Amino acid sequence: MVALLLCSAPAWGQSIVWDFEDGTDQGFGTGFGGDASASFPIVNIGGSNRMEVLDTASFQQAGREVTDPAGLLVLNAATAAPSLYTISYDWYVDTSLAPGLYGNFLQIGTYLNSGSGAYAQDFPGTGKDVELDGTQLASGGVFSGTVTETVAAKYGDPLAVGFLAQTFLRPGVIINGDGTQAKVYFDNITIAPVVPEPGTFALAVLAVPAIGMLRRRK
Repeated sequence: MVALLLCSAPAWGQSIVWDFEDGTDQGFGTGFGGDASASFPIVNIGGSNRMEVLDTASFQQAGREVTDPAGLLVLNAATAAPSLYTISYDWYVDTSLAPGLYGNFLQIGTYLNSGSGAYAQDFPGTGKDVELDGTQLASGGVFSGTVTETVAAKYGDPLAVGFLAQTFLRPGVIINGDGTQAKVYFDNITIAPVVPEPGTFALAVLAVPAIGMLRRRK
């Protein structure tokens, strides 16, 4: 247990977060393009900056190519141990922005591809993160939420060899629908280690002095 605690502790602090609070799209481009391949508007909603992504025929609507050492450290760890990392994001849809132009369905998911060409997506079927129907899209209402799943739940465990030890990895978002002006606002797109339950962490911490006492008694 002590070994588990010591080995896991460094990973708990390693994560990537794109929160758009600097007013830019923070390097997001087209589905398989680089940083300059697209420029997404940043809109303040409820006091938080969000990236606006219009649904087009692209399907893989926006991706973030990660090549920096710190980011690659997190993503390579996540693909090596997909059950120990989560992907999460906040989403927001305001159907009053373009009445009648949000279509009959709107679906949201995520994808991951690598420098070797490996690709995986959390889509279609039951894998979709979010699905709004025609009634919801015609309501003029606001729909929002947070999606959090492990990398394993999204893309499988283990992942294909083509995702391991890469020089770049690109996580991204999928939007699929039939509206001409359907927009989804994304915030706090995060790849992070699974946080252990407080009770588990406390048990591990308490085990350290307990084991020390046993060793002294011996």
